[in-house]
Order: sequence, then C-alpha cells, then structure tokens
Amino acid sequence: MLIPSHRHTPADLRLWAELEDADRAHAAAASMRDKVARSLDAVRSFLAVGPAYCSVSWGKDSVVALHLAIQVRADLPVRNIRVEGSRNPYCDAVRDAFLARYPCDYAEIPCSYAHVSRAVVGETYDRETNKIWNAAIASMQASAGTDRHISGVRAQESTVRRLRCARWGFSTDRTCAPLAWWHDKDVFAYLAKHDLPVHPNYAMLGGGRWTRERLRVAEIGDSHGRGGGRAEWEREYYGDVLNRIECASAG
Repeated sequence: MLIPSHRHTPADLRLWAELEDADRAHAAAASMRDKVARSLDAVRSFLAVGPAYCSVSWGKDSVVALHLAIQVRADLPVRNIRVEGSRNPYCDAVRDAFLARYPCDYAEIPCSYAHVSRAVVGETYDRETNKIWNAAIASMQASAGTDRHISGVRAQESTVRRLRCARWGFSTDRTCAPLAWWHDKDVFAYLAKHDLPVHPNYAMLGGGRWTRERLRVAEIGDSHGRGGGRAEWEREYYGDVLNRIECASAG
C-alpha cells in the first residue's frame, strides 16, 4: 500500500504500478515462503533467550522486520528515534497506517540536531550528530528496558552489514536481523503480499531515472549517505524541505 504523496509524478505512479505487479508475482515463489519461515524461526529463537524490542525507521526493511516480529510476540516493544526538524515528513504516515492495523507498544525517542551548525561540514558535523544519535539510542534502550533488539538490517545494504551477517548470521547475543539474507526484491514482494504501508520515497523514481533500491527514508539533508545521487534526488523531490532546513539553520 503505497502512501500517496503530491510529490509523485504520473510517470512515477505508472512505473510503481508495474513494479508492484512484479512484486506480487515474486511473493508467490517458493523461495519467499522459505525465507519467511527461516526469518520467523530466527525471531522465535532470539526472543526465547530474553526480552527485546524492535527498532523501526518506517522504511521498507523495518516495516517488514516489525511485521515478522509481532507475529511471534504481539506485545513486543517497538521504538523509533524521531529526529525533529529534518525527519522525513512521510514517516508519520507510514507509522499511522501500520499502527492502525497492528497496535503495538510503540514509543518515539526525540532527537534534534538543531544546535549543530550546518556550516560545519564533513567529519566534524558527523561527529557531533553521531553523539546525539548515540545518546538517543541509549534513551531508546532505557525506554524498552533492554539493549537487545530486532532490526531490518540486511547483508545486501553495505559491506559492514554483509560482514556482520557473514560472521553472526541472523543473531548475536544482542541483535537479531531476520532479514539478513533477504534481497530488495524480497522486501518489496513481502510488502505487496501483505499490503503493508510503503513509504512514498520508494516511488519517487524520476520516471525511471532513480531506482527504488537505492532510496532511503533517512532524515532530509542527512550528512551520511550523500553519494549515489542521494543529494540530487533530495533536491529534486524535497527541495522545499531542504530550503526550510537551510533557512532555519542560517537564521
């Protein structure tokens, strides 16, 4: 269920419809049934050891991980870090659509980079925002009552995550990654099959100039992950939000 947005162009929506048809076809594959079964087993094994929570960004991976996790334990704590000022404006819409169908023990942890000057760039800016982010993670763990968590981490996403999954598989003592060996096409297929809310970013495709696999729902103007055309994509689809953030910082 793609969350609607005025930012989608007619070409975007036509392409999305074609992609979603392919997603539904892939969802029927036996390989998908096997992946889902293994992922559910991983969650069961992890939760059998002790309490945990599920961390969500309301992007595609975390929505699927959460849907899997609450099938195992419906009362699982669900937590999200809310970065004020630069939060993607559609994360709340995905949240609301999901929680309307699947009520959870849900809470958001506030976080703000407002006092970090955007005139400071590179490693200095990253270092300051990372401190704030890590403090928010500590608050999230305190809120959930445990540092053990389930997330939508996948090996395909980055070299670091691929190494993590290669070494530990689905779970370590503190983390469970039920989607560890899923590919992008598996995630989109699961979303389509279960009619789960899909962040509108994934259909902001420039009529085919951008691929949905490369798109994220991170904060607008985030200093991390600016490569691969991310900055240009943001300027195209969220230029108004960027201008507001930049004006607020300058003021």
